[in-house]
Amino acid sequence: MTRIVDRLEAWTLLALGLAAGIVLPHPVTTLLWTAAARAFERAGDDGMTARLTSATKFGGRISARLHGDTLGHMRFA
Repeated sequence: MTRIVDRLEAWTLLALGLAAGIVLPHPVTTLLWTAAARAFERAGDDGMTARLTSATKFGGRISARLHGDTLGHMRFA
């Protein structure tokens, strides 16, 4: 039952992230996509988690947040 709730939450967050991308700034959509990826991970959907974390536009930031990595300094790349 919890997997169903997690999957529903994940799809809802993903839809909100897609809709928010039209009117809200990039950091907001990144937060929503990160939350969606975490919910998909809790639901056991490794395929969808991999798709979200490998997205060209959001991949690095989402992947870092999922693993708890934060940058304590500015990085120029």
